Amino acid sequence: MIRYTIVILVLAFSTICFGQNENWTDQQLELINMDCLHERGFTGKGITIAHLDDGCDGCDEIEVFQYAREKGYWKGNYDFVLDTTLAFNNLGSHGTATISIVHGNIEGKYTGVAYDANVLVARTENVASETHQEEKDWRDAVDWCIANGADIITSSLQYNTFDKGEGDFTYEDMDGKSTIITNAADYAASKGIIVVTIQGNFGADPWYYLSAPGDADSVITVGAARKDGVKARFSGFGPSYDGRMKPDVMAMGQGTAVANPNGTISRGNGTSYAAPAIAGLMACLKQAHPERTNMQLITAVRQSGDRYRNPSAKEGYGYGTADACLADEILTEIDKSTHQKGSWIVTPSVRYKQRKRIMQIRPIPDDLKVEKLVLKDIFENNPIDLLNKKSIKLQDLDPGDYLVDVHLSDSSIKTIYFKI
Repeated sequence: MIRYTIVILVLAFSTICFGQNENWTDQQLELINMDCLHERGFTGKGITIAHLDDGCDGCDEIEVFQYAREKGYWKGNYDFVLDTTLAFNNLGSHGTATISIVHGNIEGKYTGVAYDANVLVARTENVASETHQEEKDWRDAVDWCIANGADIITSSLQYNTFDKGEGDFTYEDMDGKSTIITNAADYAASKGIIVVTIQGNFGADPWYYLSAPGDADSVITVGAARKDGVKARFSGFGPSYDGRMKPDVMAMGQGTAVANPNGTISRGNGTSYAAPAIAGLMACLKQAHPERTNMQLITAVRQSGDRYRNPSAKEGYGYGTADACLADEILTEIDKSTHQKGSWIVTPSVRYKQRKRIMQIRPIPDDLKVEKLVLKDIFENNPIDLLNKKSIKLQDLDPGDYLVDVHLSDSSIKTIYFKI
């Protein structure tokens, strides 16, 4: 509990206040190329994001949420710690900060990543203690989110150390299946919800790994970067104990502009501030591509990372900084491949056609050669090299989502998504 509480206090209160004569959020939006989606008209409208945190002090009054309140975007709130409707005072400011990154909007001063998205708020974190009951409250909140129509759950909470007698987690527990909260996150994902979690803030500590529920296999786990894309020193390292890539992607989490319960805007640090940015990005992509599943959206965001071809869990970058515009383009291609099965899908570097029994792949231009195909599952796991192949026999594969890396003779690589 002490470790966790200190992290929250540092992130929530040791921020630096500046004059409000600038658009505070320009840097955090630019890092993940969000202006691109906003200019295309995608601001999260019609998408519901649930925030599981320590409360939302001041959210019913402060200016940064006035736009969302007037638009009727606040759809529900509940306190799972006290088992009652959530009060907006004297519970916690961490949620105020994280929620503002997504839903805040003051014209010319502050622009949330998905300022037109709907808001659900659930308090599951009790800052006065650190017990496994909070994991159970988080699990109960998932059912509430499902019942209230959440498309996305984002939670900037991290668990590894608990109060005396509760029992701490070990790195071996970060295997995607051992903790209550991690299993709850994967349960939410199994219901089609996009789940966004944090890598954790222990990168400079003896425990430098990720924390639960960031080890869940069907969520997108987010690390913190500086405004220049370099990993923040405190952002935790991967991989998960069972060797999976974590974090998945990065967003700005150092010097992030956030709202405080008294209405001021300040800058703070934490993977807590990186995850909401990706949740907002996901909402905008979901608005743009409503037919795409949670895993298809997560896959596109992973592929948009600036280190996708050279990822590193041990360096703490995962697939790198996400790019909203590139993810949108990847999903547009997935849209085409889904609607045009049996027809050639043409991209700048390859064309491909999926039939019942075979996936055919041809390079562009024709004088290029396909050196090899690397077949992977949707989680980027279990790669299989197919040398000197231009096609994949689909009858040999189980139903599901797949990726194939097409390695061309000019040393370029094109990744194709397909579903059986």
